[in-house]
Amino acid sequence: MKWETIEEVLLELGETSQEKWERLFEKWSDHRWHDHERPSEKTNVLLVDAGFILTDGRANLEALHQWLADHVQTTVSDLYLVSLFPYQTKQQDTAIDSRVQLFEDLGRFTDEFDLIYEMTPEAWNESQLDLVTVTDELIERLAYGATKIRVHVESFRGIEPERVKHILKLWRTIMHTYKPNAQLIVANERVDSVLNFEEEADVVCHFDLSSHVILAFAQANVTRLTDWARQVHSLRANQTYFNFLSSAERDPFEKNLMDTNPDVILAAHSVLLSLQGIPLIDYRTLFGVSQPVEQEDLVRALKRDPDRLRVYEGILSQLNVKRLHPALSPYISQEVLNLDRRVFAVKRTHQEETLLLLTNMSEETVQTDCEGTSLFTEEWMTNVTLRPYEYVWLKQSHNGE
Repeated sequence: MKWETIEEVLLELGETSQEKWERLFEKWSDHRWHDHERPSEKTNVLLVDAGFILTDGRANLEALHQWLADHVQTTVSDLYLVSLFPYQTKQQDTAIDSRVQLFEDLGRFTDEFDLIYEMTPEAWNESQLDLVTVTDELIERLAYGATKIRVHVESFRGIEPERVKHILKLWRTIMHTYKPNAQLIVANERVDSVLNFEEEADVVCHFDLSSHVILAFAQANVTRLTDWARQVHSLRANQTYFNFLSSAERDPFEKNLMDTNPDVILAAHSVLLSLQGIPLIDYRTLFGVSQPVEQEDLVRALKRDPDRLRVYEGILSQLNVKRLHPALSPYISQEVLNLDRRVFAVKRTHQEETLLLLTNMSEETVQTDCEGTSLFTEEWMTNVTLRPYEYVWLKQSHNGE
């Protein structure tokens, strides 16, 4: 890292001590940096609590790694690991720094998955924010496998918004220097923010998709969801959104539904995957769990509960189809159509490929005049009829006729 690379933004932050920053970058100068692929249609993120797989009642990262490698590796590209801190080391490793031990233990995941980490703690204020130390923690995450790092704007308590922008700009610059395809994910739940923090992000979090989807199901009417999706403004060519129905800070999506019918849950995920952006799937929804579970119990539960198995297989099927179509890249824009008040319809076009993704968000059968080749069955369909909560993804000709 050259001083000139970050000199301008550090001066904007009032950081004039070149020596301390050069010491920081010297610390990482011998690290062998490995870049990753830019997000694409193959980018599917799974939110995972690092302690959700138990062995004899204790969280087991090795068992978690094996479970994910066996069950989702060919479908999921990224793991968004939460509940990592504080990390309990093995008893014989008590002399090892728990943070270092954590990252070393997580290293086993990086052969199969890209990793997303949070920045911690959950809150900083001006007096406690040692920018060099926190930046060192950011670089440490990159060094130990992170391809994407999520920063919540609300973590900066009482710090001037303009200074927060400069900090984000610094971190994004450093990330791209070490890993050109790394992604800074910026989360900001306040829609009334004085400043637009999106300018410093590679990926921008959407927080209100879930509420619009729930409302559409409750009313059997997609009007507000369609209006919201149409108002989502375009980002720069190298930016995209981060879309989710539930998150680490919130309940799983289905807990907020009046109807947890598997058809409804799968229809909701059809909406999620229709939209421009990187999709996040909640492990609680995918595996049907609400708390940490023994690995053997999880296997038995999936086999014995047909509804859980249907959701699991249905979401993976959607993700596998998405991976095959460049029109579903997170950087491809969307056209949200007015088709029927009960049907959420999105068109995605890339070069010669035009896709039409239809989701019936009502318990009524809906007749349409749409046609195309089903992405799931590869059969040609005309005058597509959508059963209650059915979704149909179609490949059309380039002009969509």
